[in-house]
Amino acid sequence: MFSLTIVALFIFSVIMSNYRPRGAIAKVFFDRIHNDDVIQQIDMTTWYTMGKLPRKYGSLYHHLNGPDELTLEWLERSKKTSGRFWLQLCHEVAKLFLNMFMTQTDINGFLKRGSMFILSELQFDEFLTAGGFFQHRERQSALNVCDIGAGDGEVTLRLVRTLQQKRSWQVTTYATESSWTMRNRLNEKNFIVLETLNQIHQADLIVCFNVLDRCFDPHLMLSDIYESLDQTGFALIALVLPYSHYVEKNSSHLPLRTLLEPWPPEKRLTVEEELEMFFDVLQAVGFKIRAWTKAPYLCEGDLRQSFYWLTDYVVLCSK
Repeated sequence: MFSLTIVALFIFSVIMSNYRPRGAIAKVFFDRIHNDDVIQQIDMTTWYTMGKLPRKYGSLYHHLNGPDELTLEWLERSKKTSGRFWLQLCHEVAKLFLNMFMTQTDINGFLKRGSMFILSELQFDEFLTAGGFFQHRERQSALNVCDIGAGDGEVTLRLVRTLQQKRSWQVTTYATESSWTMRNRLNEKNFIVLETLNQIHQADLIVCFNVLDRCFDPHLMLSDIYESLDQTGFALIALVLPYSHYVEKNSSHLPLRTLLEPWPPEKRLTVEEELEMFFDVLQAVGFKIRAWTKAPYLCEGDLRQSFYWLTDYVVLCSK
């Protein structure tokens, strides 16, 4: 009896591996089951683990143990939201129409979907502590924080909660955002939305998560970040690697200058080599690298998959 069960399961797995659904709805369900099955097999600890450290900056690497409980809770919420079939179907239909005159970011803001996650409150605390952000701030009662390209503000709010829980600081939260629908969402969360970064001076902390590879001139942006910081201020910057530049709001989708130069390189680079190039760029601007880490850049899922992710490298810098 046991052997017959094994044979039946084997035949079923062979049939399913060769099964191709007919019809759009059937294909979506099939893809969802297949993609989520692949996700279940992932060792999520590899999101935070470096196989090899870059030679020049390896001593500044701070390993985060993850995913922690708060990260897993976010993933579970994303699975539930993306599993609401009729909601996600309405989003897909709306996107077909909105794509004709709105960018993907504007659509996400309009539909109130596509929230991101990088670090939990506890991970932010650990990383900022490791990089020395909290040192010599005992007498400080207020902080000015600005997030460049803040999106819907959810990642920023986690960071702000970290700062408020650490000490009884009065945190004033500024943000810049090119998407008009996302700016509306930031206003709903009581962010002070700026037109340009140049409107803020002597900031204690400027956040730039995954914007340098999406903006028209990343070198000018880094210079503006440096100039807008207080002398004791810090910059918290994240970049997805392998490096790929894409500008959403111009017709060529190309930047004025790429962040990493020359690009594309003559030969394929390792992640460690790309990291060294990135850190060299930061130091050329005038930043001092205090600590860096590896983390997942998570995004809410849709009909096809519970969530999406890229590999992020987060660096804490001072002047």
